Amino acid sequence: MNEFDKYIKEKLGKENLSVPDSIKERIEQCVSALPAKESKNIKFRMLPKAIAIAACFVFVCLVVLPNCSAVYAQALEKIPVIGSIVKVVTIRNYFYSDDYHQMDIDVPRIEGSEGSAADYINKDVDELTKLLADRFHEDLKEIGNEGHSGIYVDYEVVTNTEKWFTLKIRVHEAAGSSNTYYRFYHIDKVNGRIAELKDLFAADDFAAVLADNLRKQMKEIMAKDSNKIYWVENAAIGQDFVTLDDKHNFYWDKDGNIVIVFDKYEVAPGSMGTPEFVINKGAISDILKPEYR
Repeated sequence: MNEFDKYIKEKLGKENLSVPDSIKERIEQCVSALPAKESKNIKFRMLPKAIAIAACFVFVCLVVLPNCSAVYAQALEKIPVIGSIVKVVTIRNYFYSDDYHQMDIDVPRIEGSEGSAADYINKDVDELTKLLADRFHEDLKEIGNEGHSGIYVDYEVVTNTEKWFTLKIRVHEAAGSSNTYYRFYHIDKVNGRIAELKDLFAADDFAAVLADNLRKQMKEIMAKDSNKIYWVENAAIGQDFVTLDDKHNFYWDKDGNIVIVFDKYEVAPGSMGTPEFVINKGAISDILKPEYR
């Protein structure tokens, strides 16, 4: 008997539980309706009755108890739904093209996951993509044929396991120079909530710990390759660009490590693109929450 069973047995023992007559009749009908089928093999003779008993047990557990017992119903509500099926589809595309300007914006929507987390992401993505499309048309009126511009938005489902979901939105803008940035959305399927970087850690100083790890990696990379440049503790500019906030972009890789993602120009020259750094889970396990270790 597991802990949930023990909890229910204890609570129901204290509860004045009465089964309505209509329910009793349905249970009796369930058993009596089965035909009496003789067989030389005792295993098969017992099978219909065994099936009936199992069916009645399921009926009692899923229909009778939740409706007659407040304790049981409340307990069922507390069981988390793990591994809900989530899929992402393109519901809209903002498109424009002429000799000077191009726009191609895919708008994804999460389906198969009901609740505030998926609704929040869908709403935020809708607002973001509409804002970008509206801004493109406004710029189009101002620039006309005097220059070139382009905006491209696509998406990728980075993770979709039984316990975790990550959607990545990539925005690439070009007008004279180009810029690329990302927006990551995460759902912890175990509790059905939106997850941000800060939610993974038990320690308040997690951002400083991660930043130290990133600086070390950047210095090691630059020491091995003089063509690699990161703006880390640079005396020439007098500023350290390696800072993280509670919502900084990240995702889990296939090995369960955290990957920190920076936008173009955020910590390095544009020639470095959009840098990503893997932080080994073992190096930060002492500050991770137990469920993410």
